Amino acid sequence: MIEERNIIIGDRLITYEIHYKNIKHCYLRVQQGKTVISMSKGHDVKTAEDLIRKNQELIVKQIDSFADRARYENNGYVSLFGKKYQLIVRDLHMKKWAVHDQKIYIYGQNVEAIATAFLKEQLYNYIEMKIKAYLVHDFDLHFPEIQIRQMKSRWGACFYQKNRICFNFSLVFLDKELIDYVIVHELCHFLQPNHSKAFYQEIKKRLPQYQLAERKLKEISI
Repeated sequence: MIEERNIIIGDRLITYEIHYKNIKHCYLRVQQGKTVISMSKGHDVKTAEDLIRKNQELIVKQIDSFADRARYENNGYVSLFGKKYQLIVRDLHMKKWAVHDQKIYIYGQNVEAIATAFLKEQLYNYIEMKIKAYLVHDFDLHFPEIQIRQMKSRWGACFYQKNRICFNFSLVFLDKELIDYVIVHELCHFLQPNHSKAFYQEIKKRLPQYQLAERKLKEISI
């Protein structure tokens, strides 16, 4: 069961969803710019709203970060690796694009689909390039299969037994330093398939300031 409600935080109206589940505790997440509370029917609305108020600064940051990513229309924009590109639509009935001077030209009607294909290609190429470099200098591993897909709650996932890493499509909107952290994080799972102290030591060997990237990612809505 899902219930939609509103709450005023400061001078902002925040719409949030309550997902009623058979769970003991109350959990909060911001998913694609939407605030979601998961809790049992044994909790009341005050429990949900107290949790929102307790995390209001983080919630507002995540909502704003998501809203700033893309507007898929002529003279709209998309963010690519932390930089905004203007979208120019020239409908030539082709599923193609071109990039010139901080502008992305879209040559078909389905602007979002074509722009998404472009962004996915850019993200894949960047991740592939970085993994190749890391494997030469920092990891003694076989090159893994790379998958890009939209995930609800994780920036990446390592399936070490299948030699595969999945990356969240939403990474394409972020600065490269944050993407690099996610890449190293998932590669380190091939060395330590857990989140133990030894795992984070492996990350620290390669990214001594990794905790800064972790904090930044927690402030960004997936």
